[in-house]
Amino acid sequence: MKECALRLWDQGWKIEEIMDALGVSRSSIFWWQAIFDEHGSVNRLLNALKGPEQIITRAVLTAVHTLYETDSDLYLNELVLWLAVEHDITISVLALHVTLKKAGLTRKLLHKIAIEHDNEL
Repeated sequence: MKECALRLWDQGWKIEEIMDALGVSRSSIFWWQAIFDEHGSVNRLLNALKGPEQIITRAVLTAVHTLYETDSDLYLNELVLWLAVEHDITISVLALHVTLKKAGLTRKLLHKIAIEHDNEL
C-alpha cells in the first residue's frame, strides 16, 4: 500500500485523493516518501547493531535460560557470540543486558536457576 500511495502521487494524484482511495493519512504519505528518499524503499531498514530495536524471540530467551542451566558462569559477551553463531542474531552486550532484564532474566536469577538445576541432578 505504501508503494502504491507513492506511485499514485508520482502519477499526479492529489494527496487528498490518495488519502480517500487508500484510507491513509497525509502524514503517513509524507513519512513514506521521506523513508523512500533516504533508503530507496518504503520500508525503513533497521540497523542490527543498534540493539534496542533488535527483537529476541521467546524461543531464544528460553534457549538462554537452558544455557544457564548447563553453564552458570556464562558472560554476556559469550551469549552475544552464541546468539550470532547459533541464531544469526547480531546484538550488543548492552542491548542483550537490557533485553534480558526486561524479560526478567537477570544474572542473579539465571545463576539461581542453574544452582537449582544442579541440585536436581
